[in-house]
Amino acid sequence: MNESAIGSTFEISLRILLMLNELAPAKLDEQQIGAIDFIAVYAADFGLMDENLHGYSNYRYSEFPARKQMVSSALKNLVLDGYVRLYLTSSGYRYSLLEVGKMICTKLTSGYAKEYILAVQSVTDRFDKANAAAMLKEINRLTIQSLQEVKHE
Repeated sequence: MNESAIGSTFEISLRILLMLNELAPAKLDEQQIGAIDFIAVYAADFGLMDENLHGYSNYRYSEFPARKQMVSSALKNLVLDGYVRLYLTSSGYRYSLLEVGKMICTKLTSGYAKEYILAVQSVTDRFDKANAAAMLKEINRLTIQSLQEVKHE
């Protein structure tokens, strides 16, 4: 992991490590990881936190489709670098944190990291067992709502 730009696969990789650490021993699929991450970053919009970690840009919901490729790349890099384990299940691939990934998480102690962990907890409390279908439905509902609001401005 030698990238450092904000909004990069490196940034998403760090959040994925924090998420998998927080939700261990759960094994999550790519769709769950992407949805949890998006909702956690914009948790205030979903009524889960007081503030969004990444603010209130008018285009924040357009990030979700663009993030899918970044989440996929981040997971690939995390597996190849030996931080995350890939499991093949009857329903597809799932991911969990390896010991080396856990050690990185112990070093991620910023205020942002702590807020992100709280947001992840809120997401998984609200969407029982990281229910991907329910999370995607809520993301889509808020996306449509935000588009309607922009249209009326």
